[in-house]
Amino acid sequence: MIRGVVNARREAIVPLQVRGPGGTALELDAVVDSGFSASLTLPAAAVAALGLARQSAGGATLADGSIRQFDIYAAEVAWGGGWRPVLISAVGDEELLGMGLLAGHELRIVVVPGGMVEITPLPFR
Repeated sequence: MIRGVVNARREAIVPLQVRGPGGTALELDAVVDSGFSASLTLPAAAVAALGLARQSAGGATLADGSIRQFDIYAAEVAWGGGWRPVLISAVGDEELLGMGLLAGHELRIVVVPGGMVEITPLPFR
């Protein structure tokens, strides 16, 4: 289970550890974004600090209606007691956790400042 907290702006925040191919890891706080269908976004500075190699490019329409082009990188995220491969979109200036990482999990949020955030794997059927 991954646990986080709702901040004063009513954003669900969860701590994540992301690791690059050379073993460099960063601890960061990601905002849960249910409108983001991919896995994870990181700012360009975090991508550089992790030493990630570009895999491909992508484009998306953001919540404000703007269209943004970005690069996609491969990394690993600490998830469910192990390391899980993940594709990182280098867009924006904040860390966003999307529905791609949440697939197969239950997300519970108590939406008040200081409220709990829990991400729990669903049992396989």
